[in-house]
Amino acid sequence: MKMKVLLFGIIIGLISFSCGIKPISWQKESNIAVMADKGDWDALGPSLSRVFERVIRTPQKEKTYLLHYVEDKDFDRYTKYRYLILAATLKSQGRIGKLVKRVVADPQIRAEVERGERYLIIQKDQWAADQLMIILVGKDQHSLEETIDANSNTIFHAIDDVVHERMKQEMYKRGEQTKEEDRLMRTYNWSIRIQHDYFIPQELPAEGFLWFRRILPERWIFVRWIDGGNTSLLNQDWVVGERNRIGATYYGGDRVTDKYLFSYAGEFLGRKAQITTGLWENNEKMKGGPFMNYTFYDEYTKRVYMIDIAAFAPDRDKLPYLKRLDIIAHTFRTVFDMEVK
Repeated sequence: MKMKVLLFGIIIGLISFSCGIKPISWQKESNIAVMADKGDWDALGPSLSRVFERVIRTPQKEKTYLLHYVEDKDFDRYTKYRYLILAATLKSQGRIGKLVKRVVADPQIRAEVERGERYLIIQKDQWAADQLMIILVGKDQHSLEETIDANSNTIFHAIDDVVHERMKQEMYKRGEQTKEEDRLMRTYNWSIRIQHDYFIPQELPAEGFLWFRRILPERWIFVRWIDGGNTSLLNQDWVVGERNRIGATYYGGDRVTDKYLFSYAGEFLGRKAQITTGLWENNEKMKGGPFMNYTFYDEYTKRVYMIDIAAFAPDRDKLPYLKRLDIIAHTFRTVFDMEVK
């Protein structure tokens, strides 16, 4: 299906402000509000749930995002939602339907919606400062439902990428160990952005291992590098075996569990990678939690790198910490990446 994503200013006549200063949206980062006519919500809600409420085992079930349906009586709270979805069809007759149809009133845009070529409209700061709104529109409920299912990743990342970028800015605004980052680059030809409250409990150059840690709650990230490695190591058996060896050597017996283990060939920062997620456990210490592992080959440094993130927070949700660790992992760069910049 041909797809177009529209990013433009929406002029909506139903809503106006008495002054030019917009209120600040305050919704939690994991919550997404959905505005739709009741019949559309009943039809499209399951598809939207599949897109955004992805279950992660940590080991309890945690959802990537939580959808909150905004009933018609709460429509006037639209400025309060930081992340907002408007969903409607060209046949919708309620308040949201009429609102969305004004957005696609241009004959060319409407024709593209009817053909299924345009379904996603992105708008920032429309009704409130720091608010992200996406509009999902289709010819009718059935076609829009099919479009949402077929383009789930595009729709998911329309919000998720913005959430991650805002999270990243907030994380490093509080402080960053730039001198330590420069030292890593000079010493090892790679570096990673380090928040102000992480420390290094283990740094073993001869073994190609460096461990960053933060407490309250416990979370950590390690970087393992192998000079002269090759892509033959990019498979589940080697990744799990090497991670178990590291857990036994440096973490007092941590090992990967078979339950909820998932490993696949993917990409990490433009490099072919084996991406592995699941749970770790330590039976002696009676501990466990989620982990995510990126193992990849870098052709410029001629190394295999393993970047692994994990958390232990038994008294709270762990996914928010795992998301932030993942952001740190994605700041990895080598000396050659620095030259490109």
